[in-house]
This record gives sequence, structure tokens and C-alpha cells, in this order.
Amino acid sequence: MLLSSVFSLLAAAQQIPLPPHPPPPEPVPSTTSTLQNRLNQALPQIQALKRIGGTAGISIGVTSHNHVLLNTNLGFSNIDRRLTANSSTRYPIASLTKAFVSSTIAQLVHEGLLKWDEPLSSYIPELAFEHDPSLADQLTLIDILSHRTGLARLDALWLGADSQTFAPKNFTIPLCNHLPPIHPIRSQWLYNNWMYALAGEVIERVTNQSWGKVLSSRILNPLNLSHTTAIASEIPPDSLALPYMVLDDDNKTPVQVGKMGLTDGSIMTSAGGIRSTVSDLLTWGNTLLSLYRDDEKKPPLALLDTVLSGHSFMNSTAATDELYTLGFAKVVIPAQFGKIGFNSILMDAMPVIGASSKSQQVFYHSGAGAGYNHCLMLVPSSQSVIVVLTNSVSQGDTADWIAQTLLQVILDEKQQQQQQQQPLDLTPFAERAATKWRATHQEIVDALEKGRKPDSPEPRHDSLVGKYWHQSRALYLEVYSDDDGDGDDTLRFNINGRPEQEHVLSHYGDDTFIFLPSADQRLRRGLFHYGPAAWLLHFENRDSRGRFTEIQWNIDSQAPSPERFVRDES
Repeated sequence: MLLSSVFSLLAAAQQIPLPPHPPPPEPVPSTTSTLQNRLNQALPQIQALKRIGGTAGISIGVTSHNHVLLNTNLGFSNIDRRLTANSSTRYPIASLTKAFVSSTIAQLVHEGLLKWDEPLSSYIPELAFEHDPSLADQLTLIDILSHRTGLARLDALWLGADSQTFAPKNFTIPLCNHLPPIHPIRSQWLYNNWMYALAGEVIERVTNQSWGKVLSSRILNPLNLSHTTAIASEIPPDSLALPYMVLDDDNKTPVQVGKMGLTDGSIMTSAGGIRSTVSDLLTWGNTLLSLYRDDEKKPPLALLDTVLSGHSFMNSTAATDELYTLGFAKVVIPAQFGKIGFNSILMDAMPVIGASSKSQQVFYHSGAGAGYNHCLMLVPSSQSVIVVLTNSVSQGDTADWIAQTLLQVILDEKQQQQQQQQPLDLTPFAERAATKWRATHQEIVDALEKGRKPDSPEPRHDSLVGKYWHQSRALYLEVYSDDDGDGDDTLRFNINGRPEQEHVLSHYGDDTFIFLPSADQRLRRGLFHYGPAAWLLHFENRDSRGRFTEIQWNIDSQAPSPERFVRDES
């Protein structure tokens, strides 16, 4: 969010040699063939969910007790070439990366290099949050990995158009230091990608290696996850599903967007930079579930009990609690899902799943970035893993709806056999979410029109032009004019001088300018993480020469104040 969140498809090239892949799970025995049949019977509903969202391609895997129950690929990983994904097709898994980070830290705790309850300042002495410097001495690894810091997300300080990041990795600590508190520490769950970027920095400090290499040595290599990596040189050319955004039109047109750049050595990689396959993620999920197997004395990874324990209340009620572990949401059914993805934002209320099932735990997490949207679920009682990977940000969170559909089949198998019950049909919910998603752009337009002042005088463009630096010095806004001498100049700005981060400004009212593009361009450029207020730049304060000296940009509606960018006088 990866970002958030803050939201592709292709088949691997035939001639490219791939590293040896772990052996597939054993064939399904006859005792589980009924469940396998019921999962296959859900495929028409899954196809319907795909059509509702307009999703380009989907890769799905389900295992139970390490037996493959479902392994299928729908649609296209590369639309132009009409390629369907296969077992070697990799996806940038976005925030599904987070459980890998927590598990890596767990291994380092086991080795004695880290301590769960040690203040972060012990590992990063220069960590000193400017709004409350004492926080660095209070926060621990458990706090940052369970999203209970209370610090603002400010995803737009790192994620821009075309899936690109703004700042180099060495600005991770200065930008984290800048984050303002929204809630008191440990008082409320608040998802924050920056905290996983910070976790990656801690890993690198204590090992003197890049996070990607530590991930490989502690997690990927021991588990033989040979198709999973965060290191760019280990990603075979043409092995990735291509990323698509689905436009808001009635045809649900998919458009290819820029490839996600998060790899080892770049900012925010430890929050969402892993590439993986369905097969590897099924093996990964089965590894995590080993904690709940009676026949296994020692799980293959250390301290999984800490990783999968609830540390932060996402929601607490008398009926049921929703917890966040260290990389997963943890619920007890009956429960509502999708709280980490898009759907919960699009729906007035999420459907209740598992109403007819016995009470049992389920773990889940979503992952999204421009062109990709995924869901991973774990069901300890049946040792089941559900993996849904898509190469689209569609009209609604298709991966979430599909995962919930498959989950119902697994949860309700016995009840369905005995009572002839059918899983809750999620297509009406998906239709409502898609309708809401299509209306998002117009809602932004309507919200902004309420504050527009079309008759107010527009400041001279030469009073606006200049370079304005963020306090962290990690990024700047450069405002310039295309004046060709005829007086009909266009005002623009870019971020950190990058052409792909250029936006056109138009007068909104008084000293405020707007850069909201068309509905299509907003999606084509992957800017769905900007709320209404984030499309406005407010120019403030004039110097003796009549030039504005500051820009205020409200990039996060939850933050206590806008971000300030001050004119460079050099």
C-alpha cells in the first residue's frame, strides 16, 4: 500500500532456464477428492467474479494437508501475446512480503542478533521522530511489525505515478523520523508501510547484508523457494505477469502500466518487494501452518508462534476479535474479511463468512500495487492454504472475493454435505464494490468542486515557479511554466525532477491549484491512492519579490497537517 497501500499478467518465456523448483505437493488421495470436486464446482462463480472486476489474469492454488486441491490459471498474463500464466509465472506480491519480513526477523531473534522487545534506537541510533523523539526509545520490533505505532502512513511520500518510488533508500530513516503521530503508541491499529521499510533497515544493520540476501539465506534457501526473490538479478527476463489497470468504462478495458520497481536496494522493498509464484506461496503457507501440526515436533522456521500470535487489535467486540499478527490478519469465523484490501472501503459492510461453520481461526492478508492485487489465506484446522494472485487492479478487489469464495468451500465442507447448503454467493457483493469503484473518480470531482472558486484571481505564474523542498530533503516539487511567449502558458510541476512524475496544474481558487487528471489517466498512471485533498497544491506566503515561498500538500487526510515544501533560495 502498498500502501499503502496503498493496487498483471504474463507467462514465463519458454527458452529461459529456471532454477530447480521444489517438488509439488503429493497428489490428492481419494479421501479428499470430494473437497477437490467442490472447489472445482466453484470455478464458474470465480469466472463470474473475474468478469465483474474485469481482471486480466488470475492464478489460483489451494492445498490441504499439503495435497493440491486446485491449481488453475484464468485469463492472460500478457494480453497482447495472449499468454496464460503457468507454474513458473512470477508476480510482485506487494504486501504479502510482510510475513516474510517478520519471519526473517524471527530467525535473527532466534540467532541472538535481535530482541523482540529491544528499543529501536538500540539498532538505529539516528532514529528520532521529530514530533516525539522519545518514541524511538519506546517502539520495539513487535510494535512496528504489528502496525501499532500510531504513526501516519504518508504513502504519497514514497509512491508516485507509474509505480515509481521517489526517494533513494538512504532516506528511509529521515522520512520515518518525519512521520507524525495520529494515535498514541499501542492504542490503535494503523497500517503503515514505512514501519516495514524500517524493519528492513534493522535487518541490514545487524547482519551487514542487504535485506534481500538475508531473506534468501534465512527463509528462501532453507525452504527451497527457488522462484521467490527480492533481488533484481534473480528475476528471469519475461518471467513476470504484466501489470494492468482496469479502466472505469463499461468494457472494463485493461491497460498495461509501468512495472513495479521495488527490488533489493531500493526504498520500501521490505514492505512489498518480493516476486513469487503460486507454487512457492503454497509451500510458504504450508510452512507457516506447520506450527499447528501435531505430527511435527519442530517447525522448519524458528519462532513462528510469535509471528502468528495476535499483537494488535484491528477490531475488538464482545462477539469476535480481529487481530493483526506480524504480517497477517487473524480472525475467528464467522467473520468479515477484506479489511486490508480495497473491498472494505468500497462496501458499507463486508459479508459474514462461515456462519454455518464451526468456530476456527483463519489468517489472511492482501497485497496490492499498480497492476497487481493478491490474497493469501491460511486455515490451521484443515491445514489449508489459499493463494490468489492477479495481474490487475480491477473494479473492486477480485482476489479478495475469490479467496473468500474458496474459503467457504473449505470451511463448510461437512455442513454442505449434510445440509445441502451452498456457499454465500459473493457476486452481488462484488457487483456493488465494482459499481462503487467506478464512481470513485466522480466522487473525487464532486468533492473538489465544492471548494472551487472559479472567479477568484489567479496568481501570476512567475510568482509560483521554483523548486520547493520537503523538510526531509528526500524530495522536492519543481514548478515550471511552458510559456511560449503568447501568454497562454501551462503551469506544471514534477517530483524530484522526474519526467514520469510530471503533472499539469490549473487554477482552483485563490492561491490553490489542482492537478486531477481525467478518470482514465488517473488509473493509467496508477494514482488511485490519492484522496480528494491530495490533488491540490496550496501556495503560501510571499517574499519581498512577490514570490510564493511555500507549498502545502495534504497527501494524507489522516495526518494532523499538510506536508510543507519550502522554496529553494540557492
